[in-house]
Amino acid sequence: MINNMKRFEIFYILLISLAWTSCSKEFLEPEVTSDKEVTTSVNTLEDLQGLILGAYDRMNTSDYYGRDYVIFADVRSDNAFSNANSGRFVQPAQFAVNAADAYPRNTWRRIYQVISSANIIIGAEVENNDSDEVQYVKGQAHAIRALAYMDLLRLYGQQHVTGGNNMGVPIITEFLDDNIYPERAAVDKVWDQVETDLLAAENKMKQELDGSSPIFMTSWAALALQSRLYLYTKEWSKAATAAKKVIDSGLFAISATGNPGKGSSSSVFELAYTGADNEGINGLFFILQNTVYGDIEVTTDLYNVYEAGDVRRALFTNNGGTIRVTGKYNSPDYTDHVFVIRYEEVLLNYAEALINQDAANALEALNVVPLARNASPYAEATVDNLLLERRKELAMEGHRFFDLTRYGRGIPYVDPGQTFGASGIPYGSTKLAFPIPESEVDANPAMVQNKGY
Repeated sequence: MINNMKRFEIFYILLISLAWTSCSKEFLEPEVTSDKEVTTSVNTLEDLQGLILGAYDRMNTSDYYGRDYVIFADVRSDNAFSNANSGRFVQPAQFAVNAADAYPRNTWRRIYQVISSANIIIGAEVENNDSDEVQYVKGQAHAIRALAYMDLLRLYGQQHVTGGNNMGVPIITEFLDDNIYPERAAVDKVWDQVETDLLAAENKMKQELDGSSPIFMTSWAALALQSRLYLYTKEWSKAATAAKKVIDSGLFAISATGNPGKGSSSSVFELAYTGADNEGINGLFFILQNTVYGDIEVTTDLYNVYEAGDVRRALFTNNGGTIRVTGKYNSPDYTDHVFVIRYEEVLLNYAEALINQDAANALEALNVVPLARNASPYAEATVDNLLLERRKELAMEGHRFFDLTRYGRGIPYVDPGQTFGASGIPYGSTKLAFPIPESEVDANPAMVQNKGY
């Protein structure tokens, strides 16, 4: 299996932009060549491997991890703002997204396409279906589906909205489900689905079949994502256990800088990109750099949290008060990989779980990352210090908004470039959740719109 994974890694890198990238056909289902082909032509391990490449490729696009999902969490926080150079991300940055906008529509559609790809793989009955190799691919699909539902819930769920009735998102686990008008599941039911999928992924992906490349989901990626999941559900002991397994594996190491190279020992799961795949002006490079399309600037508030000797400060440039993150996603040929979860996050997940259990070794765990970055260690193991360190380490990687809101905190106003109001966005505001796309509400009589839209 390892040799097969190596072969498919090469295939993935060379042909990723040619993988299955079809668009939505029916609300939450993908368009495929024909329903018959999906239900009758997936017969072998090789068929499943081709389909899993398509699932990864769908995650790469600019409306998901190729740009938008990464930017949403930072531009809707005290980390970044939109300067409106080319008019992009203005509405998200101002918390002024409406149900007819392209941002909520495109990301919603794309994530459900990823889920549909995963559903096809999980539901397929192929030759040697019970073999470890087939189950390994299905395990990857479970992990991908778990991440997709986690991402949907974090963006569209009503868990942080006062009076939002705890509405999550529709859970669809079968391709071409007979229920053509799915209702929104409760938030806790969506978290349950994420957990179910991650546990299935861990069980199905035998560690001896894990390849060395982080561009595919592995058993360790499933565990790392478990450590993230349990922070959101506040199951601290489970979070600590999952994180500790990854830490004790000895397979990963902290990078020398805050921007590990693609395929580095600190990467647990990343998405691979070719020059063509990163979509040029619609990719992360252009939106963050000092170009006519560089709409996203870093706040002075974020820049100032780094000490002079902190190696992560070098990831930013301050040109007369205009601050850019130039040390991440900075390859001019657009071949930077996007880190979905890396070892440093797992270390911080472990520290957070210990802090919330008042564990004796919480402070030691919290200081592992800052000491590796030549930053001053913390004197106390507090949630505030934990959130500060996560802000420093994971800046512009799609975490800050979610970290603030999962602790019941609003979004502070910190920079003149942010125009959503001097009082910030209080916790409980309807603006903390994206609207359900208008097209989905119009097409599905069972779909309830988020409060405030």
